[in-house]
Amino acid sequence: MIKVVDIERIRYAHFREGSSIRGLAQDLHHSRTTIRRALEDPGPWTYRRTRRRPAPVMDAVAPIIEGWLAADESVHRKQRHTARRIWQRLRDEHGFAGGEPTVRAWVRAHRRASLRAVTIPLAHDPGAEAQADFGTARILLRGVETVVSVFCARLAHSTRDVVVTYPAENRAAWFDGHVTAFETWGGAPAEIWYDNPSGLGSFRRGEFHPSPDFLALQSAYRFRAHHCTPGEGHEKGLVEGLVGYARRTYLVPLPAVDSLAELNADLARSTAAEERRCRARRSETVGERFAAERALLAPLPLHRFLPCTRHPVRASSQALIAFDGSRYSVPVRHAGAALWVRAYATKVEVWTAGTMVAVHPRATRKGTLTTDFWHYLPALVRKPGAFANAIPVRQAAFPLEAAAILEALEVAHPDDRRAAHREFLAICAAGADLEPVRWRAACATALARGEATAAGVRAALAGTIVGPGSGIELPARLAAVSVPAGDVAQYDALLGAGR
Repeated sequence: MIKVVDIERIRYAHFREGSSIRGLAQDLHHSRTTIRRALEDPGPWTYRRTRRRPAPVMDAVAPIIEGWLAADESVHRKQRHTARRIWQRLRDEHGFAGGEPTVRAWVRAHRRASLRAVTIPLAHDPGAEAQADFGTARILLRGVETVVSVFCARLAHSTRDVVVTYPAENRAAWFDGHVTAFETWGGAPAEIWYDNPSGLGSFRRGEFHPSPDFLALQSAYRFRAHHCTPGEGHEKGLVEGLVGYARRTYLVPLPAVDSLAELNADLARSTAAEERRCRARRSETVGERFAAERALLAPLPLHRFLPCTRHPVRASSQALIAFDGSRYSVPVRHAGAALWVRAYATKVEVWTAGTMVAVHPRATRKGTLTTDFWHYLPALVRKPGAFANAIPVRQAAFPLEAAAILEALEVAHPDDRRAAHREFLAICAAGADLEPVRWRAACATALARGEATAAGVRAALAGTIVGPGSGIELPARLAAVSVPAGDVAQYDALLGAGR
């Protein structure tokens, strides 16, 4: 192909020096056709193929492939022929001897471009829209690799993100994620885009039907929900990208944490640090755009929305309520009663009409039985023989002081465990209505005095000393431990410690 420098030489010689086309063709050894084209087109020229290049290998099977591609137009896009599948069928069904790269190149050149693949650049007004979704990720929770659900939300204008992890994706987790996002942003946008998650409602006859709880959330924060076309997640591409970005950026390498609360605190700091970034093709930082958008968000409600779901239940004769495939204990005085469950993302509360009577961590596996020893204490006091095999006892985590007293009582009554358990239950009953720290202090004082009995604990609580002959002999392992007896009142400083 003639070069630009040759074109310039031809044009200068003809237009400036008066050289003829014939003379230029003779002097420069180009055809007169090339000389005429150089005079018409100053270049640079591009290569123009005048005839189709023969393709004997593909020409023989081209009608077959064209038929398959035409049939694909009426098939769901996720089950159409790939270039590799076309090559495999040609090889297996028609004895095709060509290579896969040859087929790939032909398909790339001949497959009809789809308008579905075309994307349109969008602009989002401040405060008008956010997008929300859930994903999954792996973390090291107390040393065990665990799969957690990751709630992601992004304001469309400023791209200020919120990322929160939960044990599972459920309706309460959706609500808690929304409340966390709104409180982080300082308000709510006018509209939020979603898929059609079962956690927020149901999809029937081509339409999403929100649950009453989800409508209550929308009412409290004054926003509307927009649900994408099924199977078209790209309609909310901002948050689709955020799910992957959060996994790659905040959760690599696998974070090792003792609780999800610890991880969520780290994620809150990481997403806040993103405010210093400038997104691609933008001149302002995320924080600068967010500052302008915050003023246009709907204000938070006067009363915080409770991110939970409510369910009527009835306690069984074993003082257990069933919820979401698991069972939870309530105080035995509520056995057989009609109650309400408030199910949060990480805990379950059990209520009467206006009083909370029990709270448990929310089970993550179906069939879990969760009990509280103190719920069953009145029944165990009446039936001490059930102590050894009672599930609430086996699940109980007694404080060290109480566990030491139980061990001392069992050593002191090797032939009558029931008597030891009866005495221990009396000790527990003495502290049932007290601040846990006072009861623990009394147990420690009784141990230090060698009075590991119910009378000894009651005396420690009253600030008196048990009469002679009321104590028991501590086992050698405990007797070697020096625990100074002190004023129970000094434990008041520890108020707030759990049992």
